[in-house]
Amino acid sequence: MNEKLTKLKDEFLMCLYDISRIPMVQNIAGFIQGEDAFLLRLYLNGPMQPKQLSEELKVTKGRITALILSLKTKKFISISKNPDDKRSIVITLSYIGKSYLEEKFINIEKYFDEIFQLIGVKEVEVLVDLLKNILSKVGRS
Repeated sequence: MNEKLTKLKDEFLMCLYDISRIPMVQNIAGFIQGEDAFLLRLYLNGPMQPKQLSEELKVTKGRITALILSLKTKKFISISKNPDDKRSIVITLSYIGKSYLEEKFINIEKYFDEIFQLIGVKEVEVLVDLLKNILSKVGRS
């Protein structure tokens, strides 16, 4: 492989690593998987059944059960019988869970404001366009 290309790949990997260490990115990453992703789905979609959450989050039913138990203990969700099918349940975001998420949104908004101020709106627009271009070529899974 061409030395320049090898160096570029190494730099790209290190940039991704460095980006992953930025507090803002670490906060946002929580919305990709785990409890925050679960809560975000409920926040965006409203009440959902465990099967729907499993499909949307691409995790096993066992993992969904573990998330439900953990979030119920924290009082972030409530569980009720499905009015359409008494054999199943519906998960709803509680007031405490909604407040928790909204606090996270406020913190993320502050990070975005800092980034916009540091690098400028024009640079952010260029970055967003570049990321969209990459996504259109690599695809979304």
